[in-house]
Amino acid sequence: MRKVDVIQRILVVALDNLGDLVFASALVPPIREAFPSAAIGVLCKEYTAAVARLIPSVDQIFAGDPLWAVSPGQPRPSLGRFARTLLEVRRARFDAAVLSAAPWRTAAAAAATGIPIRIGMKRHRNAAFLTSVLPEEDPTKPVLVEQARLLAELGIASPAPRYRLDASRLGGARDEIAQQLTKKFVALHPFAGARDRCVPLSEWTQVAFGLQAHGLRSLWVGTTRELDELRRSVTHPTGYYVDRIQAAGAAAGSLTVTAAALSLASGFIGHDSGPLHVAGAVGVPVVGVFAPGQPQRTFPQGIGPWRMIHRSTPNEIGGGDLLREIADLGLFSAQ
Repeated sequence: MRKVDVIQRILVVALDNLGDLVFASALVPPIREAFPSAAIGVLCKEYTAAVARLIPSVDQIFAGDPLWAVSPGQPRPSLGRFARTLLEVRRARFDAAVLSAAPWRTAAAAAATGIPIRIGMKRHRNAAFLTSVLPEEDPTKPVLVEQARLLAELGIASPAPRYRLDASRLGGARDEIAQQLTKKFVALHPFAGARDRCVPLSEWTQVAFGLQAHGLRSLWVGTTRELDELRRSVTHPTGYYVDRIQAAGAAAGSLTVTAAALSLASGFIGHDSGPLHVAGAVGVPVVGVFAPGQPQRTFPQGIGPWRMIHRSTPNEIGGGDLLREIADLGLFSAQ
């Protein structure tokens, strides 16, 4: 009997940031199709757990922040808390783990859970902690195409992978947030982890004025610190701010609120980061801004229509360029 013939519990390990988790979500539907009765879990960071819960076919979420990868805006996590998360995984007795990214520390954490089959791509010093080591990731190929190689180790073919999230899993929170927003609006995310690859805020406000001219309000997406910079420094049309939207059981600006608001948008435009991929995963038309980024790897790969603008530096991208991409998505003609 082959090892894969006795698999009943499968864990997807995605201990990276939000965008990486969304990419990893594409692993789950093919696993469910190949193993319809299997229990499927996801091991992720605590701050991404709200989005992990939107992955179709996932039965259980294990959330814990690893010491070596501090979440954005969060203090360094405690060893004890992460160890307790790994213990929970160990008690769940998974048969196989698929590591969407496998730096040696992540691979070692998976090995510590006692999961007998551990599949990952080759990275520095990780081979000792994996049972199936695939050739290292090709940085010139799309992330989802490379990830699909992991599934082949379980006998699963995934020829046209796409990431997808189920916004209906947000339940009443989404309905409550819908009451605070107009029916048609466009989400703008002018921020990214590295500010030196962000198009200037003055260009984004030009986009907001352009949207207003077409009867569309803007929803500004970002952290409170980022949005405070926008509110105090740049003149822009009245719009919505994700950190001023809340729902019962979800704090203003939380990832639950952000995901719900994005799922209601008529369109999204933003830098290559987590919110772009969340929006694309719930089927919202998106424009991805890469300045420069890695467009060959991380272009929008969700279920909705998309456009992309790629330049060597952010100063080569103006508000007019962004508005043309929005127009090409048909958002203006739909008004």
